[in-house]
Amino acid sequence: MKVFNSADKKIQKTIFEKPEVVVKILRDSGVRVSNEPTLSEITSKTFTELYEKKNLDFGRRLDILLTTGEYNNAIGLAIAIGSSIVSGILGSRQARKQRELQKRIAVANLENEKLLAEEQNRVFGETERTKILANSLTSFRTALQSESTLRQKNVYIYLIALGLGISIIYGTNLLLSE
Repeated sequence: MKVFNSADKKIQKTIFEKPEVVVKILRDSGVRVSNEPTLSEITSKTFTELYEKKNLDFGRRLDILLTTGEYNNAIGLAIAIGSSIVSGILGSRQARKQRELQKRIAVANLENEKLLAEEQNRVFGETERTKILANSLTSFRTALQSESTLRQKNVYIYLIALGLGISIIYGTNLLLSE
């Protein structure tokens, strides 16, 4: 028996991508959710409402989010998830449903952790990339500063040599004119 079907995966992905919307749907359906819910809590309450309590109102609202990508408190037709919920309602005994529910929640939590780990790796890569770019900019600025200082020294030497040359010419001119 397949524990985590495509509908469950779609629900879990929606929970990961739009947790605030799923929390709103849970609250609109009368489910108590903490003020600072975690992905694990949202996942657990969502699957509990769908498969254990068989909350059709919640199922319809979640189905609207899954099919349209938006939720605005309107009640629409339950297409894929609704038929999945109805077949689940007519399906099996309470103990088996409870085990399946726990398996689905566990698999969804593992999927959440996988997605969070991927996101953490992406952020870590971006951080390392930013550090490398910052180091490159610092070394470029240092090289540019040293080059500028070298050129400035060369200009001073040139000006001193030019001043000495003009002084010699002026002094020679004064000596010859007397």
